Amino acid sequence: MRISKKLLLIFSLLPLALMTKANHGKDGKAEPALQGSVSDAVTKKPLKGVTISITSSKMNGEKEFVTDASGSFKACQIPAGEVTIILEKKGYKTYRREGVVLKEGMSIKLSFDIKSEEEEGEVFHPLLRMMEGR
Repeated sequence: MRISKKLLLIFSLLPLALMTKANHGKDGKAEPALQGSVSDAVTKKPLKGVTISITSSKMNGEKEFVTDASGSFKACQIPAGEVTIILEKKGYKTYRREGVVLKEGMSIKLSFDIKSEEEEGEVFHPLLRMMEGR
């Protein structure tokens, strides 16, 4: 009876040990994760299909992720250190954020509000309209 209790205990703890190992990198340290959401700066509605590019001096090239229907994204397997985040979507201005620091084993949650290309320069004022006529 004692042996079966020990086996039951071992088999019940094994999945937990495997899940813990799965959340860590090759050297046993947890890799940083970057997650967040993207929304329209005016309407505050979540934006689907925004391409998020992450670059770092510690990475070869860049990693790209796309927001889901709720405007959310999750970027894993990003090396610790300083990264640059670029958000792009057709009809919106490209947004760039530099100097985001990811620490070993930490997860960062960010929220971004991006502006439509039509928002800038659409200021109407009657005096400005009269001055344009000259």
